Amino acid sequence: MDLYIGTKIKALRLQKKISQSQLCDNFMNRVVLSRIENNKALPSLEQLIHISEKLKVPLSYFINDIKYDELIENDDSSSFIISDLFNNQNYYEIVKLIEYNHDEFSKTQDFNKYYYAGASFFNIGLYNDALKYLKRYVNLFLKSKEDIQKQNIDNFCHALNILFKIMLKNRNYEKGINYLELAKKYLYALDSLNYSISFVIHNNLAYLYLKTNQFQKVINLLESFVNTHDNLIYINAMPHIYMSLNIACYNMGYYEKSIKYIKKAILLFKYYENEFDAARCHLNYINSLRYSGNFDKAFEIVNRCKNEYKKYNKLYLSFFIQEMILYFNIGNYDKVMEISSEIEVHQLSEMSKHNYEFMMGHIKYLHNDFDNAYNLLKKCEKYFLTQYYYGDLLMLYDDLYCITNDISYKAKSNQLINKVGRKNIVMDS
Repeated sequence: MDLYIGTKIKALRLQKKISQSQLCDNFMNRVVLSRIENNKALPSLEQLIHISEKLKVPLSYFINDIKYDELIENDDSSSFIISDLFNNQNYYEIVKLIEYNHDEFSKTQDFNKYYYAGASFFNIGLYNDALKYLKRYVNLFLKSKEDIQKQNIDNFCHALNILFKIMLKNRNYEKGINYLELAKKYLYALDSLNYSISFVIHNNLAYLYLKTNQFQKVINLLESFVNTHDNLIYINAMPHIYMSLNIACYNMGYYEKSIKYIKKAILLFKYYENEFDAARCHLNYINSLRYSGNFDKAFEIVNRCKNEYKKYNKLYLSFFIQEMILYFNIGNYDKVMEISSEIEVHQLSEMSKHNYEFMMGHIKYLHNDFDNAYNLLKKCEKYFLTQYYYGDLLMLYDDLYCITNDISYKAKSNQLINKVGRKNIVMDS
């Protein structure tokens, strides 16, 4: 099979009178292409896509008529070939094997074939096919004996994590949570928490809990986990887990805890020399300090970050927005306006831009500049709704009602009063 692809690439290139340099076209190294054409290496999916585009043939030209049956002598060898292809990230070849030699695929006894198939379909963007095979794999795992489950818990959790990713693309958060909670259940039941996928499952489950404003669930999930697993070899996953804990504690009002966790995240990102994410964590740190009432420390951190992180333009500008938020919350609107004059709004991130619009809109309302206030507040309304910034929206709707006398804004405000949202700019009264 390997030989066939390399030989066919070379034959077609020569037939079309294309040099190796022309075929590589700055995308790949000529040495790599030579190894492929001389049957010493398989092309990756990205390389095969590039080659097919340059030679003006579909991908199927290279793999449609590969004689998989010549390679498959029995069920065990078929299973080995599928797993070997998967481990080498040759996802298209697995898909073609299934399509053109489905009988042999069906005869393979190892039920992990459904995982390899589903994951391969996912990796080439065929999500409906991925769902079919991955669900089949999960069902077979659940019906297996415990010793079989222990042997395959890693693939099982990876399968459920892919199903979560598909649900995330479809914004079906409830199903995504169900898949991850199932993975978590078996990780604990089979005493398999030391697998690297365990950290991924916990982190992604926390992400969905945060996405759906289930903050206490994040804390319950992660605190017991980190107490027993924060010193393992997968410690590179821990800063993300600490960030999730920071956000959850921040929104539940546990500000001292939120500060403790974000400091740990910053420390670990610095340990791994990930300066950008360490810098990004300081935005959360400033928020936690602000909500805890420690404005002096928050201003100190803002000023330090403005000096240290100038090379990350959008992030750098976010610290100016944080400074505006601090002054906004102590009622120093003149200082907010002064800082705003230093900012080029078009360079802001989406979140920073809408936070800017909200603060400027409220200040213009207070200054009786109602037309500009209305336009600015309406610009950020939709974004704040999608982010569940209900505290900010209560102020926004109150301003809009006073500007327009439109009672629909009162109704919108009343709908949000008892809802659980996320903290952003406006602090608890």
